[in-house]
Amino acid sequence: MYIHILLQSFFCRLNGNGMGEGMKATDILQQYFGYTSFRPGQEEVIEALATHRDVLAIMPTGAGKSLCFQIPALMSKGVTVVISPLLSLIKDQVDALQAQEIGATSIDSRCTVEEANKRFFLLRQGKVKLLYISPERLQNEYFTAVMKSVTVSAVIVDEAHCVSQWGHDFRPGYRLIKDWIESLPQRPVVGAFTATATEYVKQDMLNLLGLKNPLVLVGGFDRPNLYFRVIKTARKTDFLISYLDEHKKESGIIYAATRKETDKVYDLLRKNGFKVGRYHAGLTDEERRCVQEDFTYDRIELIVATNAFGMGIDKSNVRFVIHWQMPKNMESYYQEAGRAGRDGAPGECILLFTRGDIMVQKFLIDVSSTDEEQKKNDTVLMNRMVDYCETSSCLRRAILEYFGETVKYEECGNCGNCDAETTDEDITREVKLICMCVDELKGRFGQTVVSAVLRGTATEKIRQYGFERNASFGMLGDYSAADMAALIRYAVSRDYLSVATGKYPVLSLAAAGRALLGPGKSAPVMRVLKTEDSVPTRAVHKRSIRKIYDEERLRPLFTKLQQLRYETARKEHIPPFVIFSDVTLWELAEQRPSTLEELHSIKGIGDFKLHKYGPAFLNIIVSDGKDD
Repeated sequence: MYIHILLQSFFCRLNGNGMGEGMKATDILQQYFGYTSFRPGQEEVIEALATHRDVLAIMPTGAGKSLCFQIPALMSKGVTVVISPLLSLIKDQVDALQAQEIGATSIDSRCTVEEANKRFFLLRQGKVKLLYISPERLQNEYFTAVMKSVTVSAVIVDEAHCVSQWGHDFRPGYRLIKDWIESLPQRPVVGAFTATATEYVKQDMLNLLGLKNPLVLVGGFDRPNLYFRVIKTARKTDFLISYLDEHKKESGIIYAATRKETDKVYDLLRKNGFKVGRYHAGLTDEERRCVQEDFTYDRIELIVATNAFGMGIDKSNVRFVIHWQMPKNMESYYQEAGRAGRDGAPGECILLFTRGDIMVQKFLIDVSSTDEEQKKNDTVLMNRMVDYCETSSCLRRAILEYFGETVKYEECGNCGNCDAETTDEDITREVKLICMCVDELKGRFGQTVVSAVLRGTATEKIRQYGFERNASFGMLGDYSAADMAALIRYAVSRDYLSVATGKYPVLSLAAAGRALLGPGKSAPVMRVLKTEDSVPTRAVHKRSIRKIYDEERLRPLFTKLQQLRYETARKEHIPPFVIFSDVTLWELAEQRPSTLEELHSIKGIGDFKLHKYGPAFLNIIVSDGKDD
């Protein structure tokens, strides 16, 4: 009976028509995708789209955004048009859906006229449930004419922050979407999805996409499986080589701020024998396509990239992301770091930081635009990123509070700062002097001038304004510029000082700071991290990141399953993670199912994959048991 139901489901899927129509969302989740329950926020978004209500969903990378629109697409009549910014991202999603015989295709610049006509034919026949395009395709008159002749049930805007000039990946083509939707004979439901967005960008998306009475869902941004760490060191090369030596045969991404640095790190890793590729805008389209394919298909383990690689990767088994330099803002950082651990298994997110990184980003802001307002906005966001790099507090809490979440704990216990060795220093005197200096300057100057006055640095500006006569001049002369910056940022973070937003972030005395200047007042002690350069460069933590499975015991079987996955994927010309995620392989190694029924209970194994891949993987598991 079980096999009969399985085969019936399989052949229904092959027919293409009516896939999932009339089925419950939970049934589709199990049958097609192999999961028995939804992640937080998914069910609410699916219900809204399925009942024809517009949606704006801000959900972090790895939260399962794709399922939020793929399931309603299978439930509905007609086609769901998915607008995505990158051809590589489109290809990854279409490949993953087609691997399960789900009716998905794309119309893009890679299609020949003949291929496009075949896909249009399937579209008119109702055999396409999800059609992926880039926003620029909306300018094509023939494409629009075809879409007016079929039922468009939904339009999904992926990476929707691209619609906003204040988003970190502005894309003018996204401005076409609203008018195109309104040109259709009947308005479809519209869903907008992005990983991160400021309040300004959120409002921009709502307005520019013309969302009507939308469900606005801001999902929880916490990724418990990710371990965040900031390493302040000038010895980046030593750390990187050591870390990669300890994490061989794992997929990882190394981000650099510029093409020059990307090439430098790429050459370094090649010379040290690592299987690595590079990705930036200075390469040809074909070079970028080839290296991304090599990485996606596990032919190389590492890729060094600029932020051009930010949205273009949909690979679930990335185990670590290392930022060689500080990125331009927290939105970019969290999206890029979030490429790790998308399958739910542990991932590491490491940021290598020096104060020279700040100058690099300031330069990139200056040359990026002539719009002074945008430069001002970018500078504010960059300064928030610096705050993250220099904090001694919990990194996870800093991230979540940046995105507006209320965090009830002081320490998460699972980040580099919470694990680090620290000392507590009474800095009452230092904070009082900083507040006194800011008060003397009457809230007219920023961190640079405040630091110079306190350190007794007689710059031209200091002499011009006569600040060398201030009572606070030189009172902290034994502190370095970096130490002063840390102290000032601490005073800001504890609300002793306020920072004006804008191109010139001047400091002013807050209420707590003014109170501190009164007699007998004390400031809290500052938690100080031991400097990274005082410890060996070997890439070890105080403790390892949390593991879900007993990897040492399960590794032999996991490796066998991993090899079968790779060989199967190579034969089918699809990425290995499309067949089964790393989490699914670990569960197989731990549970050791011996029948199809037992195999079906494993996360990520739906009916189609059970039928297609189940017997081969069961054979490996059973054979391994006999070997024992």
